Amino acid sequence: MATKLPIPEDVRWQAAARMASLIPVLYRMAFREVVGERYDRIEQQVWVSLALEVQTLAARYRLPAGTAQDLASTLGIITTVFFGPETTFEQAGFEGDRAVVMVKRCPFLLRGSEFGAEPGAVFNRCLAFSIAAVEALNPDYTLRFVRGTCQGDRNCEMKIAAKKALEEEEQR
Repeated sequence: MATKLPIPEDVRWQAAARMASLIPVLYRMAFREVVGERYDRIEQQVWVSLALEVQTLAARYRLPAGTAQDLASTLGIITTVFFGPETTFEQAGFEGDRAVVMVKRCPFLLRGSEFGAEPGAVFNRCLAFSIAAVEALNPDYTLRFVRGTCQGDRNCEMKIAAKKALEEEEQR
């Protein structure tokens, strides 16, 4: 028998999202010193594994992943579903089959600052998750960070593009 909860659904979602964004901060505080330099590599693998769940959710709800613009939209939707309403994405531009995504609010950065964590710690998680998520949705595409708020930049900006096009661009 289902029990009616006395807390409204939107408040439950916000609380669950807050806890989800707080867990990595607390894990880092508790285990970084014990594990040492290996911690970042281990943590990245956790976030890569989490990103593989993106494809399952996208397939279930038939979210598009055929173009860079599709991937930007789907990444914004799924990141909000996974990490809550404090996540704010904005598609900043499209050029051919490239998309630029701006992260305006990041719950992991917010929790980190609340607990005095070093901002750069968020970057390893975000990098691992974001690249793995895009590549899980469409293996022909990848994501590159242009700017990162947690790295001291004014805003967070990511570019989604076909791997082939980025490889050709890097060879020039």
